[in-house]
Amino acid sequence: MDGLMVAVIAVAFYIAWNIGSNDSANAMGTAVGAGILTFHQATLTIAIFTIMGAYLRGYRVMKTVGKGIVPEGYLTMEMAVIALLAAGVWVTIATVKGLPVSTTQAIVGGVIGVGLATRAPVNWYTLGKIAAAWVVSPVLSGILAIFLYRFYSFVVSKIRSISTVEVLYKVLAILGGSYMAFNFGTNEVANASGPIVGAGFLEPKTAGVLVALSLAIGSLTFSYAVIHTVGKKITALGPISAFAAQFGSAMAVSLANVFGLPVSSSQSIVGGVVGVGLLAGKGVEKSVIRDILFGWVATPLTAILISLVIFRLFALVGMV
Repeated sequence: MDGLMVAVIAVAFYIAWNIGSNDSANAMGTAVGAGILTFHQATLTIAIFTIMGAYLRGYRVMKTVGKGIVPEGYLTMEMAVIALLAAGVWVTIATVKGLPVSTTQAIVGGVIGVGLATRAPVNWYTLGKIAAAWVVSPVLSGILAIFLYRFYSFVVSKIRSISTVEVLYKVLAILGGSYMAFNFGTNEVANASGPIVGAGFLEPKTAGVLVALSLAIGSLTFSYAVIHTVGKKITALGPISAFAAQFGSAMAVSLANVFGLPVSSSQSIVGGVVGVGLLAGKGVEKSVIRDILFGWVATPLTAILISLVIFRLFALVGMV
């Protein structure tokens, strides 16, 4: 195995570790915040269902990220390394600060950066669809979460047994988190594996499983700060509101998967949490929302810039 192949694998695992560290909060942050699951129970569930999602359904989004933005043939293994490295640097910074940024946006920005650097034709129509999905997904998540919150609040109000309600809360939390984790693997894993699949380095299912394993390690080792932000800092969550936010965002991401669009599960879960927070009368922390929105806007732009800088550095030493 030559140096380039080692670099591709290492950087893909690095970005996947970043996704697990930052975006795993999207699957289980609400359940941890509501006190339904412990941190270790949540991360173990994430690991299992993320790998399943990546293996069974991840190929559609991989195709969009790997070949839909920059045409096939232009995205070489060197370019894939630069795009993933640029995304990983920014997401690491955000994770240290406990900020749930969009890894999807970071990787798309990295791919755009290498496309611009090499003067490759960028498919702006596909980018337009992706950007539109980024705007729609948190709004749709909020609407779905509100609907689910109203429905399950009504159902629970009709149950008289406290023990039955407690069991129902746990079941809903596990189901919602597992569904989100499956979609997490389907969509987010494609962000890390898409460029190396597009460069022809690995087959989709092989890349998906390898990257999902690294993602699971990131979730287990470095995700607590962002889980705390999503689960506790935005608004006060109860079991029903936690489930509604989880499931509403999972449904929005699942719809994007049908169309092969790499949406942000970070944006989706925040939209769901804000939706139920406003409906339940708990309010939202405006300063936290402001910081999150800043991260969403800054992420693709910063990733493009970092990608261009890394490309220039690689060019100076003759690596591209």
